Amino acid sequence: MEEKPENKPKKQIKPYIRFTGAAFQMAGTIVATAFLGVWLDKKFNPGGSMYTLICTLTGVIVSMYIIIKEVINMSKEKEDE
Repeated sequence: MEEKPENKPKKQIKPYIRFTGAAFQMAGTIVATAFLGVWLDKKFNPGGSMYTLICTLTGVIVSMYIIIKEVINMSKEKEDE
């Protein structure tokens, strides 16, 4: 029986593919939080847009955190090579 080598190099995903997925995740997060804000404004603050603003900004901050975390992980992977 043939033995498979266990020290195979990992197949790496190209950076632009990783960031394309992150961009869709970022867009989804922002859109979802914006819809949440609109719903909260309709329910608790008719005629205002305070919840929409707060929720959308929260979505942007969370999305930026995700992107920064992804970039840090990519740079660590490059250093390990």
